[in-house]
Amino acid sequence: MISFRMLKASDSRLWWSVGGLIVISLLMIFSVTHKIQLSYNADQFLFVKRQLLAVIVGLGGMGLLMYFDYRHLKAAAPFIYIATILLLTIVLFTGTSAQGAQRWMAFGPLSFQPSEISKLGIIIALAAFFDQRKKITSVWELLCLLGLIGLPFLLIFKQPDLGTALVFGAILLGMLAASRSSPRLLILLTTPVISLLLRPVLWLWLLYLLLLIVWLFLSRAKFWDWLLILGLNIAVGVALPVMWGMLKAYQQQRILVFLNPEADPFGAGYHSLQSKIAIGSGGLIGKGWLQGSQTQLQFIPEQHSDFIFSAVGEEFGFLGAAMVIFLFANMIWQGLRISEEARDNFGYLLAGGIVSMVCFHVFANIGMAIGILPVVGIPLPFMSFGGTSLFMNLLAIGLLQNIAMRRNKLIF
Repeated sequence: MISFRMLKASDSRLWWSVGGLIVISLLMIFSVTHKIQLSYNADQFLFVKRQLLAVIVGLGGMGLLMYFDYRHLKAAAPFIYIATILLLTIVLFTGTSAQGAQRWMAFGPLSFQPSEISKLGIIIALAAFFDQRKKITSVWELLCLLGLIGLPFLLIFKQPDLGTALVFGAILLGMLAASRSSPRLLILLTTPVISLLLRPVLWLWLLYLLLLIVWLFLSRAKFWDWLLILGLNIAVGVALPVMWGMLKAYQQQRILVFLNPEADPFGAGYHSLQSKIAIGSGGLIGKGWLQGSQTQLQFIPEQHSDFIFSAVGEEFGFLGAAMVIFLFANMIWQGLRISEEARDNFGYLLAGGIVSMVCFHVFANIGMAIGILPVVGIPLPFMSFGGTSLFMNLLAIGLLQNIAMRRNKLIF
């Protein structure tokens, strides 16, 4: 049972960051949705009420997660992983569809996304995996790890939900770094992705750099590890032109629009362009709450979900956007402190995985809103409308506070 002395040991700055983001979220959700609701003669507070309900349910779940010692999750990790896989499998066959994706499971009037809940389940499973093995030092151990995370990745990608699938990759990289595994493993995972994004000349320079590293440090590295790294990068570089030629014309056009939204300003690039216009028009102090032209005239469809940051930028300007980023930065910093001060390695890894997840969500969503990253379905934590996402993030905060409250032994 949690005593008040334990609650005093929780991280107050983390509470303030979460509370501030939720308040700003409710203000922006109302700003974005109230005119749409009025146009249909519906309750203009409907979306705010639904988000508040998610906050209440999430706080209840967060309280329960703070109630017991997080170290019990280590023994339960295999069952949590199996339950995660079962939910992701069931939703492919019996889930409900919306906007071309089969991601939701419904229980009467309530529905939720198993893919959102699975993020926390995968963090727990990976933390137990790394804690048992201390650190991953060989490529072959990494292949076993990739199999562990590859199954839920493929199930979510099948829905399709590319955004959540990418989050799994970010969590894996973050927890590999936190576990102090071999740097060669991080190079193995990251360089093929870089090879996909680089032009041919830059790709040759990357390949040259890898060859130089092998030549300089071969005596301190395993030859077959570096051979596999080089092989993957060469395979990606050679296969990329072939794969591009196999794509249909419309598929190539979608990829080009990701890289240059101006190529299709009224189609695939519309969201990104309108979001940049909204943020840019906010200036230093913004146009004022409920006064943003792009926001109030609904130039950005579904702005209350993935593009909520554009409403902040337009109506509260640079200062408001900077405040939101500051709250996220403080949350991430406090999460890192909790991770470093955890009493055991399992708590250290759990907190590190949660921080990795939040970092990727914030970077990907804000990068998408300001036009420096492709548009993918990744919500902004505690800000975007969505009950399952908010519930999962509050559970993650509850787990962080659980670790924080047990950093030191209580003296009675």
